[in-house]
Amino acid sequence: MEILLTKLLISKGELVNSEITSVEESIESVKTSREWLHLQKIDDILDYIDMVGKQWSDNYQNEIGVNSSHVKNFLSKSYLENKLDIALHGNRHSLDSFVDLGDPKLLFHAQPRGISCHWIAGNVDILGIFSAIQSLITKNVSIIKAPSNYDLLVELISSLKNINTEKISGSDILKCFEVLYIDKNDEKNQRIMSNSADIRVAWGGQDAIRSITALPKDPFTEDIIYGPKYSYVIIDEESIKNQMMELSQKIALDVSTFDQYACSSPHTIFVKTKDKKIISDFANSLSKAMENVERILLPKVKETEEKSNEIISTRSEYEIKGKVISSKNLSWTVIISNEEGFAQPTFSRVIHVRPYNEKSITLKDNRKIQSIGIAINDEERFDLVDKITFFGGDRCPSLGKMSFFDSPWDGMFGMDRMVRWITTYK
Repeated sequence: MEILLTKLLISKGELVNSEITSVEESIESVKTSREWLHLQKIDDILDYIDMVGKQWSDNYQNEIGVNSSHVKNFLSKSYLENKLDIALHGNRHSLDSFVDLGDPKLLFHAQPRGISCHWIAGNVDILGIFSAIQSLITKNVSIIKAPSNYDLLVELISSLKNINTEKISGSDILKCFEVLYIDKNDEKNQRIMSNSADIRVAWGGQDAIRSITALPKDPFTEDIIYGPKYSYVIIDEESIKNQMMELSQKIALDVSTFDQYACSSPHTIFVKTKDKKIISDFANSLSKAMENVERILLPKVKETEEKSNEIISTRSEYEIKGKVISSKNLSWTVIISNEEGFAQPTFSRVIHVRPYNEKSITLKDNRKIQSIGIAINDEERFDLVDKITFFGGDRCPSLGKMSFFDSPWDGMFGMDRMVRWITTYK
C-alpha cells in the first residue's frame, strides 16, 4: 500500500515540520486570522510588505538569485500602491471602507473573499510567493500547498515573523499563512483543501492544472489559473543592427531564468528580416550570451536522464533540418531553421531562431500564448501588438524582463479577482 506523506510546515504562526493525517486543523487555524487582517489598514499592510521586500532582497539575495532586485521592486510600497489602485478600479482604500468610484448613486467596498488556497509549482516557487503576497494585501488568509523543493518557500514565509513595523507585528502576519506539503497523489487532503477555498490559485503545467481544477470546489470559489502557456520573441532587423549584443544578453537571461519552465520564458525567437545572414549573426551572438549567462549568472542544474535524451534528440533532428549551435555539454542549445510557427518546447535552455511570418502567428486563436517579448521599430510596434494579441498573448514586455511577475498577469488583474465588490447607496 502506498504511503502518502502530508507535512505541516508552518502553522499558527510557527515554523513546524511534522507529519499530519488531515489538513482540516490548518483550515480552522487560518480562519481565526481573517477578522484581524480585515481590520488592518491597507497603507499599514503595504508599509509592512515594503519592509519584507527590503529584508528578502538583502538577506536572501543568493537564494533568490537574479530575481532578487525584482522581488524588492515588486514588494515596494510605491509599486504595490500603483498596482492596487489600477486593479481595484482606481482606489486601493476600497479595501478599508466604502469609497466613491465615480458612480453618481453608489459607493463601493472591496471585501476579501476569505481563504486563498495556493498550489505552487516547484520550478516557479518565487512566482508563487507573489500570489501569496497579493492575497495578503487584499486581506485574504492563505493555505499554501508547497512543492517538494519547499525549503526556500518555507524560509521566506517563516521569516515574516521577524519583520515588524510600528503598526503591524510579523507574528500576527505569519498566522495568516498555513503552509503544507501534500503528496500529489493524496487526493483526500487535496479535496479537503480545495473545498475550503474561497480562491484557488494554481501554478503549473498542463497536467498539474487539470488535476487541480478537477478537484471539487464551492460554486462561489474564484479560480485564478497561472499556466500552462507559451511565450516567444519578435525582433526586427533594425533592432539587431543597432543593439545585437544587448538584445542577445537580455534574451539569454529570459531563456535561462527558470530554465524555460515558467510560462513567461520564450521558446521561439522570430526575426523580421529577409536577410539570412542577419539571422545567422544574431544566433551566433545569442549563443555567446547563453554561454556567458550559464557561466557567470545562472549555472544550470544538471538535467534528468530523460531530459538529457530529449535535448540530444532535438539537437540531432535539427542538425539535419537546420543548424545547431550548442554548448559542449547540454547546458544550452540555439537552433536555426526555416520552419514556420512556434517550435515545440524542449525546455531546459533550448531556444529556436526562425524567420518571422505573420500568418504563422496569427493564423488562429491561441489562448495558450502568455508573453511576447518585443524589440521592433516603435512606429509599427503598437499596430503589431494589437494584431497578434487579438488572437492570443497576454503581455508584451521588454526583453530581459519577460519573467518579471507583474499585474496584470496571464491577462487578468489577480488582485481584483481576490475581492468581492460590495455596493451601498450614497
